[in-house]
Amino acid sequence: MQSNDYVQAMSGLLFNPKTGEFELNTTKLQVGALPSNPQQITITAGEWPDNELPSNAIERYAFIGAELEKIPAEFRESAEFTTEDFSFDRDGSDYRTTLTYARQETQDEAKARHEKTKAAGTRISLVGGVLSISHDGVLRTQIGGVQRDEKPAPFIIIDGVMYINGACIKEASIEGSLPVIYTLKAWAIGGCTSPIA
Repeated sequence: MQSNDYVQAMSGLLFNPKTGEFELNTTKLQVGALPSNPQQITITAGEWPDNELPSNAIERYAFIGAELEKIPAEFRESAEFTTEDFSFDRDGSDYRTTLTYARQETQDEAKARHEKTKAAGTRISLVGGVLSISHDGVLRTQIGGVQRDEKPAPFIIIDGVMYINGACIKEASIEGSLPVIYTLKAWAIGGCTSPIA
């Protein structure tokens, strides 16, 4: 599982349920909550793909002026345009321009934010072989079948030494005696062939 903007060691999220590998790259990771009193917030007034903006300078100037007029007069001084490449490979195929401005939260917005923090943040849990990721109390992703197999592996290698599971050996054993007419041969990789009577 990976996010659309995942680039190794640069951006986005990667989770491999088979190996347990997990990578999160972000500049906006927050732990804890903001105070309950009103805070300075950034409002997105508009966002446009590059191909939707007028290419003619006069038309673009008029477009920008019209969008700025939509921002309340007391906040226009804080208005900013930013352009960013949102394409998956950062190849320039999805440039977007965003218009934002800053203002103080209202009392109602601060109260709503504070109430939301009771279930806020990101929670990752692994219960009964199901990995669940929720954000702000809303389940965003569930991956099933993450638990290990109940049957143990037939062997493991630790520091170059192979340990064979005794139960697997017993399960694969031939019980009783074979008649003399049967001969088994065993091949060892990189070794020799020897008959077993």
